[in-house]
Amino acid sequence: MDNIIHTLKKWEKKYGYIGLKKDELKVFSKLKGKKFTIRVAGKILYERSIDSYGRVYLSKKLLESFKEGDELIISISEEGLSIEKIT
Repeated sequence: MDNIIHTLKKWEKKYGYIGLKKDELKVFSKLKGKKFTIRVAGKILYERSIDSYGRVYLSKKLLESFKEGDELIISISEEGLSIEKIT
């Protein structure tokens, strides 16, 4: 299982996206161009993908439970992505 630690930025919380940096995209390159499932904050999101800007749309409402600056661990598995807040 591959994973990265990602710090939530102000624009991500405002618009509901997670933006992946180039080095983070390398970890998730096998998902590029494919649809996958994401587990985040106890919810399952189906049919998500990485767009041409390296972003994954979650939703503004879903990111309300997180704060700007929160560290998230993003893991990849056979089922898709899992996003959890590091406590």
